[in-house]
Amino acid sequence: MSNMAQRQHGQDGTDESIPLTPGAGHMEGTNSTLSHSTEDPKAMDTSYPARSHTKPVGLLRHLTTPFTSRPAPAVPALRHAQTMEATKLTFFQRHFTKPVDKDPEKEYVSQNRRFTFRSHGSLLVAAIMLLIILGGVIEGALSVALPHRSRAPAGSTPQNPTPPPPNSLGSPIRAALDDNFPDPDVTFHNGTYYAFATNNAAGIIQRPDNTTGYDYGSSNVQIATSTDFLTWHLLNSTHDPLPDVGDWVIPGMTEIPPKIPKANVWAPAVIQRPSDNKFIMYYSANKRNGTEAEGRHPPPHCIGSAISRTAFPAGPYDPLNNTLACPLDQGGAIDPAAFKDKDSILYVAYKVDGNNIGHGGLCGNTKAPLVPTPIMLQRMAPDGVTNDGAPIQLLDRIAADGPLIEAPALVLSPAGVYFLFYSSGCTRSPSYNVNYATAPSVTGPYTRAGDPLLQTGDWDLLAPGSVGVVGDGRGGYDMVFHARVAAPQGRIRAMFTTKLKFEGHSVEVERDNGTATAAGA
Repeated sequence: MSNMAQRQHGQDGTDESIPLTPGAGHMEGTNSTLSHSTEDPKAMDTSYPARSHTKPVGLLRHLTTPFTSRPAPAVPALRHAQTMEATKLTFFQRHFTKPVDKDPEKEYVSQNRRFTFRSHGSLLVAAIMLLIILGGVIEGALSVALPHRSRAPAGSTPQNPTPPPPNSLGSPIRAALDDNFPDPDVTFHNGTYYAFATNNAAGIIQRPDNTTGYDYGSSNVQIATSTDFLTWHLLNSTHDPLPDVGDWVIPGMTEIPPKIPKANVWAPAVIQRPSDNKFIMYYSANKRNGTEAEGRHPPPHCIGSAISRTAFPAGPYDPLNNTLACPLDQGGAIDPAAFKDKDSILYVAYKVDGNNIGHGGLCGNTKAPLVPTPIMLQRMAPDGVTNDGAPIQLLDRIAADGPLIEAPALVLSPAGVYFLFYSSGCTRSPSYNVNYATAPSVTGPYTRAGDPLLQTGDWDLLAPGSVGVVGDGRGGYDMVFHARVAAPQGRIRAMFTTKLKFEGHSVEVERDNGTATAAGA
C-alpha cells in the first residue's frame, strides 16, 4: 500500500491508483502525477470489459479529468511541523523550559527555549517537595504529641523483626547493640555505663551451621560500655570480666560446635558494696553434678557470686566456691538482680527455675501439671556475698503469665514506691514481655500493673524482656533490655535502651536524648 495512494486490484491484475487527497495527482512537472502501468496496454483502454468494482465509467472519467491542486490549510501544516519539532526536544527541554521568542514557528526550536521556574515541570517538582516537607512536619508533630505508645494489637508479630533506627523521630526506644547480648544489666561508675550480658552463644534461634565467625562462647560474660547511654561499644572476649567461674560450676567446653563453656553463664548483675566500694557480680551457671529432679531435664543453673579485683565494674572478678541460691529440687535458680535499698542494705532477687523441670510445652511448662516459677528475694550481709536469713517469695506465675515469670529487677522510685520489673511468657516466642508490680516495701506485698510495660509489636519490637535499670542522677532512670531481631548469626537477642518515667504507681518509657550523669540504682 503506497503512502500517496490506495490501490484497487482488477480481476486481470491491473492496478489503478487512487489519490488519497485532492490535488495529489495530475500535477504537471512533478512525480506525483497519477499514472497507469505502461506495461499494460489495457490500462487506458475504455473498451475493456467492465471491472468488478462499482461504476467503472465514472471512475475512469475521474481519473482522466485533470483538476487544480489546492494547498492544504496553513494551520494544520504548522501544527504538524510543531509536533515534529517537539519530538526532537529532550525531556528537560519539553518540561522545564519555555520559548524566548513567542513566534509560533519557533516555539519548539531548542535554541529558542530557556529554563524557567514557571515551567510546568518546575512547578510539579516544587509541589512534590512541598508535600514531602509538610508530611514530615505532620509526622514529627504526631510523634512528639504521642511519644509514649505506639502499640500493635496484642500478640501480633512484626513480619521482619529488625532493630528500629536508633534515632527514630519521637521513638522512646533506641537500638544499642546488634549483637547477641541477652539478659543485659547496667551500672554506672565515674562517667561510664557498663552493661553486662549472658554469653553470646545462648538462646539463638535458627543459628546457621557456619558459626566460626562470631566468636561464640569465648567469654563467660559479655561487657559493653558507653559514656552517654546512646553509643555503645562491645568489648571483645579478652575483656571477659569473669574468666573463672568457680569450682562449683561444670568445667570444660562443649564438644559440638560452636564450642562454648559448659558453665553456660546467664544473666550477670553487678553492684558496688558499701563496705569497701568493691563491686560484686552475681551470675547463674550450670551446677557440677547438679541434678536432683526426676526425669530427663537440662542441666540446672545455680547462682554464685564473685568479687572484683579492682575498684572498677569491668573487673576481672574472682568467684567464690560456694553458691548463693541453688534449689536443685525445684529446678535451680537463674536471673540474679542486685538491689541496694535506701538504708544501704543489699538484696538479690532471683527466679526459681521451675520450668526447667516442667512437663513439656512452651518453655517446658505449659503441659499440666504446671510447675511454680517464683521470684525470690534474698537479703545479703554487708559483704554482699553472704546470705542474711532465708529468702522470701515476692511473686509467682499465674495463668495469664503463661509458662513462667523471670528476670526480676528492683527499683525504688523518686516517690518511694518499690517497682518489681519482670518478664512473662516464653523468651523464644512473641509472648515474652516486660511487666511490673509495685509495693510499699522491698519485701512486698506486690500488686501487678494492669498492662505490660513492653510487649511484642510496641515500636516494632519482638519479644522484649529481661531489663536492667540504673538511676540517671536527675530523678529519672535508664533501662536496658533485649528483644529478638533477625541477624546473620540467627534470630538473636539484641540490646535496646530507653528511659523510664515514674508517676505514682505507674511507669512508662520515654525518649532518651542522652544522659550526662547517673547514680547507681
